[in-house]
Amino acid sequence: MKHLELVQNAITRMGTNGANLKGYCMTLVAAIIGLAAAVSKEQILIYTIPVVIGFSFLDGAYLALEKGFREHFDEIRVQDINSQPDFCIKAKGGHMLKAYFSWSVFGFYLTTILVMVSISYLMPEIVPKRG
Repeated sequence: MKHLELVQNAITRMGTNGANLKGYCMTLVAAIIGLAAAVSKEQILIYTIPVVIGFSFLDGAYLALEKGFREHFDEIRVQDINSQPDFCIKAKGGHMLKAYFSWSVFGFYLTTILVMVSISYLMPEIVPKRG
């Protein structure tokens, strides 16, 4: 049971880290939109796309680790109760690409980028230029 708890704690941490990354990304995007509006320079928004993509790769990595730990949890769960437990906590590999293109990673960050691009095109019409 303790082994299952250890793996479950790792799964929880991975999920929390992924959610925190989304929060940090949204905070950064909101600050950059505010800065771009304050200085009337919509080009600032386009240059932040690589930063958002970086957040998406980190979030995808956390999701891939989380999925690997969930598989490891399932392996432990079905073991015989009398068998000697292996306390090696390891995540299975091979989930990075699948995790990156999941709706919770790719969908979120693609939407964020599309919103930033849309705002950069709409900003000249909404925010007056400073002379």
